[in-house]
Amino acid sequence: MTNTDSSATKKKTPLTDAEIRAAVQNANIPPLLMTVYQFTGDRAWLDDRFRPTRIRGLNPRTDGGLTPEAQAEVREAAIPVLAALQAGEQPAVTDVDGAEMAELISFFLGEEIDSRYGPMLGAEVERRSHFQRVAPPAQPVAVPAGLHVAVIGLGLAGLAAVNMLQSMGVDDYTVFERSEDVGGVWSVNKYPGAGVDTPSHLYTFSFAYQDWARHFELRDELHAYFLDVFGRLQVRDHVLFDTEVVRLDYDDETALWTITTKNSGGETRTHTANIVISTVGALNKPKLPTLPGMDTFTGVQFHSTDWPDDLDLSDKHVAIVGAGASSQQIAPAISTKAAQVTIYQRSPQWVAPFPLFRKEIEESQRNLLASTPLFHAWAWLEQFWQFGDTVIHHLRVDPTWPHLDRSVNERNEGHRRFFTRYIEEKLEGRPDLVTKAVPDYPPFGKRILLDNGWYDTLKRENVELVTNGVTEVDVTGIVDSEGTHRDVDVIVWATGFQADHFLDSVDVYGEEGRRLRDVWGADDPHAYLGVAVPHFPNFFMLGGPGSFPGSGSVMYVTEVQARYVRELLRKMFDEGTTAISVHETLNDEYNATMDELHARTVWSHQGFSTYYRNSKGRVVFIMPFTNLEYWERIQGANLDDYHRHDVTYVPAADATAAV
Repeated sequence: MTNTDSSATKKKTPLTDAEIRAAVQNANIPPLLMTVYQFTGDRAWLDDRFRPTRIRGLNPRTDGGLTPEAQAEVREAAIPVLAALQAGEQPAVTDVDGAEMAELISFFLGEEIDSRYGPMLGAEVERRSHFQRVAPPAQPVAVPAGLHVAVIGLGLAGLAAVNMLQSMGVDDYTVFERSEDVGGVWSVNKYPGAGVDTPSHLYTFSFAYQDWARHFELRDELHAYFLDVFGRLQVRDHVLFDTEVVRLDYDDETALWTITTKNSGGETRTHTANIVISTVGALNKPKLPTLPGMDTFTGVQFHSTDWPDDLDLSDKHVAIVGAGASSQQIAPAISTKAAQVTIYQRSPQWVAPFPLFRKEIEESQRNLLASTPLFHAWAWLEQFWQFGDTVIHHLRVDPTWPHLDRSVNERNEGHRRFFTRYIEEKLEGRPDLVTKAVPDYPPFGKRILLDNGWYDTLKRENVELVTNGVTEVDVTGIVDSEGTHRDVDVIVWATGFQADHFLDSVDVYGEEGRRLRDVWGADDPHAYLGVAVPHFPNFFMLGGPGSFPGSGSVMYVTEVQARYVRELLRKMFDEGTTAISVHETLNDEYNATMDELHARTVWSHQGFSTYYRNSKGRVVFIMPFTNLEYWERIQGANLDDYHRHDVTYVPAADATAAV
């Protein structure tokens, strides 16, 4: 396993007077304003002349729409406030109920929000107002003696699960990681240009702050962050690397799970646990076509996740099959090195302007974010709203809208006009490319991509965009659906993942020997809240089917799920229950609701294909809810939603020895 010390990226605290003044002059006004208000408690700062304007698009609200005079007042008032906060003084406003928080957030966002957001967003402001550079201290939980927990996977969700277990005081757990590294997709995806399309501070755990250098980070920095979190959690002694879980068997008599693993040498072992938490990601099984002649190609070919470390593309003709997220990151990164790049596009993507692409966060702002948790909390909330629930309402179908073939509602049509203008401007003078690049399906039907040089790359003389499908591969190259053959040296299969095959790598047998693959079928997974499955007791998932956010932060949703599982287990331990599994009727009702809502979203539009849907057209990857709707559903962790199994508790005594 590689090791990276990211401690050098952390800013010193507290700031000097000069650093505070410099940071204030360049800070975004809305979060600065709320920091001043919350510290002073002076409601004069909530006057209309300080009210920020509504968020528009993806750009930051630097001035908040305030007059220069009002901005100057906020900045000047912030200087002593920041100095006091860094000296350890406490804000005047700390205990805010949900209704008042909704009022404050409406003011902050420049638009009236549903009062139901108050408790949810208020909890996040409170949580992120206190940096936790290590796992939170254990809270009182009556963990049964001899209890052992198994966690499958050490990517994003695996680290969240570890933090959750540590917060409960669970000391006896094993993490099984099939690779030799930490970080999941960010360990595997090493292709040129790889990065995140979520703002860096939204792609950060609430319990592990990071001083990011860029607004949208690149792969190496993301991987380093997960390694750093791994180090902060001090989890190394609990992890079995090079250990793939291939089978899980539940015993009805003992309520124990038997875990069968194998390593890269083919050696198998068994382990025992009382509880299993699957954090197996969905975007981890590459999807490769089966085309005639693929095995005859004499050049270099690979899926984008298997990018060779020593690959030299100088003077090479490279074919990229696919035009999705990975392709749109790879092509700009290699087009200046390769002699020729041919991109085979099955369907075009909607792509948004990306003014912050590879832009660094200004030094003074890094200082301010890293030194002032309260300011960071409000800045986080601003981005969370900007990239979250403010978007999803544009994706729901208005059945009265007369142009459902191209958009799903009036606001969605506005997005279509905006994105189309952007494409036409970027490809000005190339009507041939405009025809190929403008999708005929509604915006957001597929994942919206961010323009990291894609359209500039398409205009390069050494780049060709082909809209014919690939039908054959031969010894020297590729044949498309029109019979055109192109000689190539390298084929990059940027063809995505089998995102509808949840837990496909693990054969899971639950109550009375039920096999999960039989319950779900090949690609039709169902789960309650994306967390639990009927008849599979003490088996929980983080990032299960139908629980990925349609917009917003996957980190946030994962932590919400982890807190839900934590509360379930706490209540289960408190009442002395050995095993629980979600009621089948509740699971069926929940999934019926999801399917009904999905049928009224753009993701069910039949004018295109997307990895969000399975072979039957059912959306199985993302949830149809807003962040608020999902948060409300997952609150409470009611044990009455679960069947209590009448089994005498048996400690998984031999599990620790396996490590």
